Amino acid sequence: MNTFDIVVLILILAGGIAGFQKGLIMGLSRLVGKIAAIVVAVVFHQQFLKTIEPVLGLKKIIEPKISGFLAKIVESKLAASGVPGGTTKALAQPAINQATVALTDYVLKIGSLLLLFILVSLIINFVISLIISPVAKSLSFADRGGGMIFGILSTLIGVCLFVGLVAPLLTKGNVGLFKISNSILYPWLMEGYDFILFGIKAYAGDVLKNPLEGIPLFKGMQV
Repeated sequence: MNTFDIVVLILILAGGIAGFQKGLIMGLSRLVGKIAAIVVAVVFHQQFLKTIEPVLGLKKIIEPKISGFLAKIVESKLAASGVPGGTTKALAQPAINQATVALTDYVLKIGSLLLLFILVSLIINFVISLIISPVAKSLSFADRGGGMIFGILSTLIGVCLFVGLVAPLLTKGNVGLFKISNSILYPWLMEGYDFILFGIKAYAGDVLKNPLEGIPLFKGMQV
């Protein structure tokens, strides 16, 4: 178990505690709301990105950082293959440029999807709180226990979605707290993400496809 696993467990525990405090009806409602938020985010994230990108100018900020990130990975790969250091940049630059464009678009897509998911979840939770909270003032222990279960499930859905979307970035490079090489929970979270994809595949299309698979130098690399 590493830091990544501990962070995930803390998040899930926090979700369980919140669910225990809110009760069964609130927990179930929020779980359904979380599923609805995923569908909305998958369907409308491209329109959302078109709205915020001109205002924030995210592409200009992200693209240089991704280019440098990919350059380090490619240089390491070519050096390990015995390519002389002086020729590394010349050989790799066309592939790096192509991959930078593809990965920048992917990062913007998953970023807009996650942001829209969070915003829709917050709105749904707020509406649920207004409607259900006055009704659920007196909660039994069993009701709170049911709320804890649904709180854990609701949090787990959010964690699986986040980890699955950023997995291409987590599996390469130095990612600090989110290093998953020795993680116990990471494979299970990816199983959960695959289950989510199975449920939304009719809406997702190829939007979540690894953007580097079509570039020979990066073939098979989960960056």
